[in-house]
Order: sequence, then C-alpha cells, then structure tokens
Amino acid sequence: MAIIIKPISPPLRPLPPCRARRPPLQPPPSLVVCGYPKSSITSCPTNTFPYLPAELHLQVIETIAARIPSIPNSEQPYDPADFATLCACSLVCKLWLNTARTKMWAGVRLSGRLRSMALVDLLEAYACGCVLRLNACNDDEHNRLAVHEKGCPRGRLSIPSFAPHTMHLSVRETRGNPWDPKWLNDALPYLADHLTCIRTFVLERVTWEYLSSRSRKTCLESFKHVKELTLCGCSFRSPADMCEFLAEFDKLEALTLDGVRCSRLDATWVNAQKCVRLPSAGLKVVGMRGAPMETILEWIMSGIEHRKGTDNDTRITTVKLGGVGIAEAQVVGRFLWELGGNLRELRVGFDQDFVERGDAFIDHIDLGQNGRLQELHIFGLVVPSPPPPDPLEEEPQEQPASLTQLTSLLSSIRSSIRALSLAMYPADIRAISTVDFEGLARVFKRSEWAEVEEVRVVISNKGECGLGTVVKQQLSVLNDRRVLRVSVGFDERQVL
Repeated sequence: MAIIIKPISPPLRPLPPCRARRPPLQPPPSLVVCGYPKSSITSCPTNTFPYLPAELHLQVIETIAARIPSIPNSEQPYDPADFATLCACSLVCKLWLNTARTKMWAGVRLSGRLRSMALVDLLEAYACGCVLRLNACNDDEHNRLAVHEKGCPRGRLSIPSFAPHTMHLSVRETRGNPWDPKWLNDALPYLADHLTCIRTFVLERVTWEYLSSRSRKTCLESFKHVKELTLCGCSFRSPADMCEFLAEFDKLEALTLDGVRCSRLDATWVNAQKCVRLPSAGLKVVGMRGAPMETILEWIMSGIEHRKGTDNDTRITTVKLGGVGIAEAQVVGRFLWELGGNLRELRVGFDQDFVERGDAFIDHIDLGQNGRLQELHIFGLVVPSPPPPDPLEEEPQEQPASLTQLTSLLSSIRSSIRALSLAMYPADIRAISTVDFEGLARVFKRSEWAEVEEVRVVISNKGECGLGTVVKQQLSVLNDRRVLRVSVGFDERQVL
C-alpha cells in the first residue's frame, strides 16, 4: 500500500495595503490513498496555527488584570507577579498590548524626579508621534513644515498614547528644605496637559504655596473635573486658602483629608460662607483625619444649607472621621444632624477622651436623626485594665462597667442596621470582662437589629488568650444567630 500526499496551494488574494498583514490560514493537505480503503492514515502536521477569537484574548488579560487594584492599599493588596505577568502579556502582540495597557496604566504613582521626568518624556514622545501621524494625512504643506521645524528632541512613538487609559494619579513630593527646587513644579504642567481623563487625584506631602503659579494654574484647570480627591500630609497657608483650593473641584464626589494642616488661622473664617466658594454639589463621601475638622465641616454645612430645597441639593451618604475628640464632638454632632436621612455609612474613630469622658460625646452625637443609616464602624475603643483587687479585702469590690457610652450611642439608632464593626483595644482579659456586654446584648435584641447581617468585633491584643471566647459568650444573642464575627489580632482596617 502506498500513501501519496499532494498539498494544495492556497489561492493568492491581494490584501489591502492599509490593513495589517496576517499569514493566511493553510488548509490541511489532501490525502490520496492508494490501496485498501481502511488503511491507517497519519495526518500531516501544519506550520500555521488557527487564530483565536478576540473574546479569548480579552478573557486572558481580564483574568490577570482583575487581581490588580487601580490604587493598591492595605485593604486591597496584590501580588507583584501579577503585574509582571500583565507586562509580559503586553509584549505578545498589538492586540494584547492595547488590551493590557488599559490596566497597566490605569493608576500612576510618582514620588521622585527620575521616574517622573521619564514619564513626562514618554508622554511627550507619544504626543509628538500623534501630531506627526495627523499631519502625515494632511496635504497642507505649511503644517508639515511647522512640525518639521518644531522637531521632537525626546523622540516619537508610532502607537497611540496610554494617557487616555490613566484614571488614577498619585503624586508625592520629596522631602527637603521648603524652598528647594521641587520636581513637581517641572512635571505637574506636563502631567496636567497629557493626563486629561483623571478621575482620582492624590496629593501627598505637597505645600501648596511652594508651587509655582504655573503649576497651580495648570493643576486647577486640568484636574478640576476629578471625581475623587485625596490630600495626605499637605499644607496650606490658611483655612480659607484650603477651602478655595477644594472649591475649584466642582465635580467632586469623594473628598479625603489625611494629615492636612494650615500654617496660620485667619480671622476672616468667622463668616466662611461669605469669604470662599461653596463645595461641590455632588459631594457624597467625606473623610477626615488629622485635619482641621471643624473648619471643613462648617464649610460643607454652609454649602448644604445654601442648596437645601434646590435641584443641586448636596446629599452626603458616607462619612469617615478619625481622631474625634471632645473639641470636635459638637461640630460632628451638628454635621450628622444636618445630613439626616441621607447618611448610609458612618466610620468614626475616637481618641482616648471617649473612654475617659464618653458622656460628653453622647451629649452631642445622636444617631437617631439618621433614619437610613445602614453601616456603622467604630474604631479606637481603648479598654484600660481595672486596678488589681486588694488581697486584704474579704469581699472584692465589683468593678464598674466600661464602654457604657458605646451602649448609649447604639441605643439612639432608629434605623435598620445591616453591618456593625467594633475595634477594641483591651489591655488584658480583665479589661475585656468589664465591657458593658449586658447593655449591648439588650440593644441587639431590639427590632432595629433584627435584620443585621454581620456584627464584627476586632480585638487588637494577641498577648492574652481567651479574649475572643469571652466576647462570644457575652454576646450569645448574636452568636446564636450566626452573625457575630470575632477576630483577634492586628486590625488592618482603617478609618479612611
């Protein structure tokens, strides 16, 4: 028996010159069998592979990109190997490059002159190549000569820029003498010109008055459309200057201030609503810690009062406040009362004063006005250890219950709570035994807590054993409903 293989050559068809050339699919060779019809035939291998559908390409990239957050933080960590894999995918072909770069360049973090100016050079090269491509299709000789005379000292690239894919920008100024040259002055105007689709803008360790007038102008003009703004460790000259800066972002929906300070307090802040512009009407999320809380909340409340009853009424749904002390209790209480039924989530971190003078907090903060509150997260519940018993006493005195102010705060809630978390810092097992669990158990039996889905208690103390067991025994009313979650160890969650 003889097997003769005759390959059939594919027909030649001209391809349009403007489209990308791809090798044509080779059909399998035809088999002519000489001999018996039931002879065993071995298929001939081909040198080409079939093309995969575009959906499979996208699925490969999206599977890897889904594990990488746009802005990594402690609550959303990621494996650096995933990002390295995503970079490797971008080198496969143009299809994979265009798909992978959407996630690769979704978030940009800059914290030094070397990398920041390298990014500026890359953006300039993309922009120059784009101008040359546009003018190459134009028959106007004047435009060609203008581009040729301008030149591209940084080089040019022939593929579209990644700038439209960048949605999150974080810049961190380097430390040094206050009036030393700052790399942000050199890079910020270029970043503002090219990165026009930013939705989240983060400024760290930036002193606003030390920036040049050009940097400040381009920053406010180009990034005024951002939806989320975060200031960490920034400085302003006065509260009025800070509020004027924040008022420039008229599309803002989320504002976070962490460690923001003012060098001096001016007397013009007495009538804040007459001195500065109002905050964004679309503001929904407010977070503060280590910032002039009274100043900012008064400014936001002036905007709420001014727009009340109009179509642009400000409706804040999420509030995150850290380091709340006695001095801020009154303004925080008035701010929560002003929000009323719009508030859905509240995160509040108390300082040491809450344990020592908790009744003063309860006098100002009343959650009964927030009729639609669904989530409540409380941080900073420090529980000191009671004094040791006197061995000379025949009947040891009963220790007074601690955190009774927490029970009073939860008792004022009139809405159906869906989630509650308490971050406790007990000194030892004797301290956790003094917590007013009996009062908390009575609160959790009320109708407002009938639909609660999770009550999480985080105990930040690994040195003592049995702390979690004590909480489960005391809050058996929640443990029987299987909604109680007790975690012992370091609390990685943050107020902001």
